[in-house]
Amino acid sequence: MSTDSSLTIEQAEFDLRVYLLPSATMEARTMSSRKPTKHELKTQETRELLLRAAEQIIVRDGYENAELGEIAKLAGRTKGAIYAQFKSKEDVFLALVQENALRRRAMMQRMLEASASIEGNLATLRKYFLEFATDDIWGFLLLEFKLYTVRHPDSLARLRGIYEGILPANEDAAYSALLGPAAKGKASISRAVAVHSAFAMLTALQLESKFDPKLLGAEIVRKVAAKMFDAIFEKAPARK
Repeated sequence: MSTDSSLTIEQAEFDLRVYLLPSATMEARTMSSRKPTKHELKTQETRELLLRAAEQIIVRDGYENAELGEIAKLAGRTKGAIYAQFKSKEDVFLALVQENALRRRAMMQRMLEASASIEGNLATLRKYFLEFATDDIWGFLLLEFKLYTVRHPDSLARLRGIYEGILPANEDAAYSALLGPAAKGKASISRAVAVHSAFAMLTALQLESKFDPKLLGAEIVRKVAAKMFDAIFEKAPARK
């Protein structure tokens, strides 16, 4: 991954919202055939250690309470190593969110490559969704990110303003082409709403499972997640 840390909140949130759609940017990043130098390898190793440490600290303490000094200590690096690659704690946080989003989107795309039909795509997304159900580290990281945007109105305003220029002209059509059209009727919801709502509700379920683990163990969370998915992604009836 490039050591450029000029990631913006808009870019990170954009990556989160379109992880089911093709990413030419991501593919370009992974297609470089040039052998990295020893210095570049060392830099990449340090960046990875810092991001893994940041992930642990932010999930444990929350973004606001996370300290760069503690992140550096956990990574086995100095605080200066952080500033050599990142401008601020916010920059570390957003790079971490982007890295996870790109990794998960790549995983989803690899899974979809094995599918040759809309039914297969939907089954693949369901499998991914249920695997995601017990990954509360990523769920909590997303929660921290969203809380961060809510707590910083200026950033949230920029996010809303940039959607029109970045997202597909018809986001629902893109998801419908991948997953099939949504069911019709007053009680139905669009594919775009289904995608974003499903993962938002899953994050809430993960949080509740930490609050009441006796009631919501891992297997129960998966069962509830399965019912949520099946209800939200109701298929349109086949034409006669």
